Amino acid sequence: MTFSELLAERDFTIYKLSKESGVAKTTIFDIASGKSNILDCTVRNLLKLANILNISIEEMLKLEPAVYNPVFEKEVPPFLQESIENLKKAKRKKSSLLDCFLDETNSSINVCEVENLISKEQATYLRKKYLY
Repeated sequence: MTFSELLAERDFTIYKLSKESGVAKTTIFDIASGKSNILDCTVRNLLKLANILNISIEEMLKLEPAVYNPVFEKEVPPFLQESIENLKKAKRKKSSLLDCFLDETNSSINVCEVENLISKEQATYLRKKYLY
């Protein structure tokens, strides 16, 4: 389980967790996105987050790191970028059509991979980041 999955399971947003824990939103966002590794957190921040999420520090440290590779976010075909943006909006709005946006994004990634518009590694990264 990743940190983001834990937040979703516990019904926390980054903003809500920041507000309740006192840990900066940017710190929490960086952990959730994979930009920072949870192992690089200060003990003080780990304690705050673990306490609010009702989890032990040991369990926090066992969370899978999020995948982050900004190179894979760049140079995607416009139709794929549009699918990803639509999916992000649907997630933020908690749209009842979220399944449709997930399917559209998955299809766009598949087309890009099959047509060699993106690499297999890039396709895998995008699937992990946006679909799972």
